[in-house]
Amino acid sequence: MMTEDLTKKIVVWAAEIAGYAAQLPSRQVREAYLAERRDELVAGAVAEGVTERDAAILADACVNAARAIMTELLALVTDLGGRYNGPEMAVASYGR
Repeated sequence: MMTEDLTKKIVVWAAEIAGYAAQLPSRQVREAYLAERRDELVAGAVAEGVTERDAAILADACVNAARAIMTELLALVTDLGGRYNGPEMAVASYGR
C-alpha cells in the first residue's frame, strides 16, 4: 500500500523526469532516458531494503507517470506549434 508521502514523491519525481525527457531530441532518446531512470529507481529502492519485485512495481509506476506527463507536455507544445522549453512554458501555456 502506498502512503501519501510516497505518492507525493512519485508525482514530484515523475514531473521532474518528464520535464527533462520532453526536452530530449527524439522518442528513442527519451525512452532510453526513462529506462535509465527506471533502473536507477529499482537499484535505489533495493538498496533501501525493498524487495526486487516491489522496487520494480514502484519504478514502473514512476516511469509510467513520467511518460504520461511527458506525453501531455509534448502534445501541448505541438498544439502551440513550438518546442518544449521547460516547465515555465508549460505553466505559461496552461489553459490555452
